[in-house]
Amino acid sequence: MKLEITRPNTTKARKAYLYSSEIKHDTIQYVILENQYLCTMKGDKNISKGQIAMNNSLRRFIGKKVGDNVYLEYYKKDIIDEIELMKINILAINKISAERMTPVEYDSELLISEIKDYYMNAGLNNSQVIDFCYEEYYFYLEIVDMNILSGMLTSKTNISLESNHPNLILNQSINSDLMRPDFAFEKLDIGGLKKEFEQMFRRAFVQRLFDPKTIQKLGMHHVKGIMLYGPPGTGKTLIARKLGSLLNSRAPKIVNGPEILNKYVGQSEENIRNLFAEAENEYKMKGDRSQLHIIIFDEIDAICKKRGSDSSGVGDKVVNQLLSKIDGVDSLNNILVIGMTNRLDLIDDALLRPGRFEIKLEISLPNLKARQEIFQIHTKQMQGNNFLDENVNLESLSKLTKNYTGAEIAAVVRNAVSFSLQRKVQTVDDKTVVKDEKFTILENDLLQAIREIKPAFGVDESELMLKKVLYETTHFVNLSNLGKLQIDKLQKTDIYRTSSLLFYGKPGTGKTTLAVRTALSSQFPFIKIIKPKDLVGLPEHEKVNYIKAKFNDAYKSEESIIVLDEIESLIEYVNIGPRFSNNILQALKIFIKEESDNKLFVIGTTSQIEVMAAADLVNCFSEITEVKECDNTDFNDLCEQDSLFKSINFTKNISIRKLLNQLEIQ
Repeated sequence: MKLEITRPNTTKARKAYLYSSEIKHDTIQYVILENQYLCTMKGDKNISKGQIAMNNSLRRFIGKKVGDNVYLEYYKKDIIDEIELMKINILAINKISAERMTPVEYDSELLISEIKDYYMNAGLNNSQVIDFCYEEYYFYLEIVDMNILSGMLTSKTNISLESNHPNLILNQSINSDLMRPDFAFEKLDIGGLKKEFEQMFRRAFVQRLFDPKTIQKLGMHHVKGIMLYGPPGTGKTLIARKLGSLLNSRAPKIVNGPEILNKYVGQSEENIRNLFAEAENEYKMKGDRSQLHIIIFDEIDAICKKRGSDSSGVGDKVVNQLLSKIDGVDSLNNILVIGMTNRLDLIDDALLRPGRFEIKLEISLPNLKARQEIFQIHTKQMQGNNFLDENVNLESLSKLTKNYTGAEIAAVVRNAVSFSLQRKVQTVDDKTVVKDEKFTILENDLLQAIREIKPAFGVDESELMLKKVLYETTHFVNLSNLGKLQIDKLQKTDIYRTSSLLFYGKPGTGKTTLAVRTALSSQFPFIKIIKPKDLVGLPEHEKVNYIKAKFNDAYKSEESIIVLDEIESLIEYVNIGPRFSNNILQALKIFIKEESDNKLFVIGTTSQIEVMAAADLVNCFSEITEVKECDNTDFNDLCEQDSLFKSINFTKNISIRKLLNQLEIQ
């Protein structure tokens, strides 16, 4: 029905109700205005027929004015959803009388109780501004967030109250409403990061749930900073996004590090100050009773590099400004700063000390259980809608995706869907058409996607998967078995976590091929090779950093292999002089022996064993073995595998490379 809007009398204008004579006097009826706004209508015989009275706040909310027509339809109470969660911001407070307003202090629990009584069973909407009278004061309340778009307020509704109005001091007896009451880690859809989330919650948030006076008596200070670090794609940014569903406080401010930087002098530091301004103003008014303000810096390494490393000095000033805001003389107790980076080593050390970014959480590569959880999250919707074949085994897929990050697993699922969709596309009369909308994602689609998408922390296929014929001589097989034995020992033991093997011998004896074959036979998820050609053209310090980066990546994998090919060339050894790079040599010595939390096997190759011994590099390896030239036994093995070798006149021991060259000449 359509009714003309009019004003209610003064008393009734103080409530977000509709008043009409269309229903029995003093009875309640739920209605939908303009097909989208849920409201409560009360019967009033004093309103003229064909009219409906509503106050100014309600008229503004639905975009109407006095004299306009509004369309409404009746709504049954039993189909209205109950509001579970509601966040209210007090926009303004005034005295009902014309007296001058002075600041007033209220307990938040008391006001919440009164608001519930005032609007019990009322139909309310998200983003709606409602009026509320209590004692001698008139409040304007904005519903800033609800768990549903519209619904009925009940005694079970959990309300959180906030206000920055200068005339209202809102006391909260405890901060227990910091956490949403319906919060559960399982609902976050963050696979494999439950442990990290629980640690963050325990160290950064549990303390804030208690009365500030209790914390003061303990002599404790709140944690003000958390640094999340780890490889790209492991879920650091996802954790930041999900904090909104964890907390009942203000929405976190998420800032990309480079956005802080500005070409104008002093503007970068001002951008930092502006991020903290809102928290500062509230802390001045309410002290420890103020709400928690969360500021999240993504790619924080862009603005917080070690001081002195930036020639312009802007980075140093940004770090100084951030330090003063987090832990300066007038530091705030109502802030939590979260930084995220892939390069913790670049961050200024002062920021990582206690009192600043006190909690350092590594978000590492997901293990088997975590990968299965991630697969379940990304296939949950297609499972629920019967698009995923029931024979798909997510556990077996998780075993095939060692060292895949969460982002890479998500890419695998998307790629599998594209294979499935492609089967439904065909060309008819030079037109591409879809056969039908019914399709199923099969396990083979996921397996194809895994083969196509390779992990960043996986096997270096471009270097290792070279298409060459491998001839198995007795000597090669024995050396390969020695390598496998050393790797097996490392896998089975808990006494040590790093082991190594050095292959030495004359040039062309097949040391690199043997090292690569040994590495690939291990089935380790992370295999990288460092070759001299990778370092060509780089300054010395960059060469060291390149080697360091490869080893640091290896430490992130549960099991990994690094192949150091032609070590004498890596250290830039020249017999004239002799000359070599001591910095690279010392770096290799450190990394070959370095123990980490995960297991690492290092395979080295060299043609200059005397130089390696003189440089004390041989002692860094757990095992060394010589790769000899082919003798008569090896030559006979080659002739059995390939009859072309019989054409060669074998008179003395010779390297496999020279044998192959003679084979090509023949």
